Amino acid sequence: MPLSPLRVAFVGCGGIASHYLSVYRDLEGVELTVCVDARIENAQQAVAQSGDGNSALATTDVQAALSENVDIVVINTPNHLHREQSLAALAAGKHLLLQKPVAANLADAQAIVAAAEQAGQRGIISGLYLSYFDQPLMHDLRAMVQAGWFGDVAHLYARLMHRGGLALSQQIQAGQDNWRASLAQTGGGCFIQLAVHYVHLFTWMMDSSVVRVMGMTKNQHCPGVEGEDIACAILEFANGALATLDMAWNTAGEQLSIHGTRGTAQYIGNRSLLLDSSVGAFHGAVVQYDGLSSMTSPSAPGAAATQQSSIVIAPLLDDIHNPFNQHRMFLEAVREGREPFVSIISGVEDLRVVEAVYESARSGSAIYISD
Repeated sequence: MPLSPLRVAFVGCGGIASHYLSVYRDLEGVELTVCVDARIENAQQAVAQSGDGNSALATTDVQAALSENVDIVVINTPNHLHREQSLAALAAGKHLLLQKPVAANLADAQAIVAAAEQAGQRGIISGLYLSYFDQPLMHDLRAMVQAGWFGDVAHLYARLMHRGGLALSQQIQAGQDNWRASLAQTGGGCFIQLAVHYVHLFTWMMDSSVVRVMGMTKNQHCPGVEGEDIACAILEFANGALATLDMAWNTAGEQLSIHGTRGTAQYIGNRSLLLDSSVGAFHGAVVQYDGLSSMTSPSAPGAAATQQSSIVIAPLLDDIHNPFNQHRMFLEAVREGREPFVSIISGVEDLRVVEAVYESARSGSAIYISD
């Protein structure tokens, strides 16, 4: 006997949501019933995208997402709306998948966690969507860390930069509104929007929490944006590893690196993967390393070390066949009545680190993070 479909409401249908909405069209046992957006044309486009003959409601009224014909609410709205909308969904008995970051500030995030924990006692499942967990490579890197392929991790590096802030600044200066330019509505600037991915990834990969941070933030090129358009932070983890995070809205580039006493991985531009380890082979979902590093230094400073190079392309966000697709995994968790892969409470710890970096940037001092 087929199971009843999971009925889903999308709250916020533009932006990033449009890239994965088709997951809810293509997966079996899922039905999109309500599409809510402040702009009715976005909601209507979402209904159209959900497939021919779909009778989903397109509306600007968020209360429609709390109706009896909804089981799951997926919230993709601006950060400052997360608290009110999440609390309403949980109080109505809806399972909740919330787009990162949890909220625009730590107090709102903690209120969402408290509500999620209470709802969990009634069997309501809530999770956080972080798109980088869709990438099989991230799961391989964690397995490599856990297996000792890197030896002891000494340093991690993340750079995520795009020029969206430049366009955003021009938009604001032309008299058009956008919540990302508001310090109150976003909670900051480029750092809160971008760095949460890597804070979460590095904490998860090493099973170690951040204990101290130092940060510097500036707005160099985006006068229409209230928050920072470039930020650099150093994180110290409980296991002794250090991480450097460089985030920006005024230039472009992306890289993730892990450096250990026995191995190194560098992933550049979401394409080029460079691997080197004296531990030996590793075969995972996408990593196929057959080398064995001699661990000798380059012949001269700045010369390239011998590394195995390969091309790794991240799957699309709407790839339902990707076993790590976070929407698919959340739907499976709801169906099976178990904890989601990424909990909301773990996202609160990311926000605690973000706020500490902002405090460090204001004070010019290192900030310790208590448990």
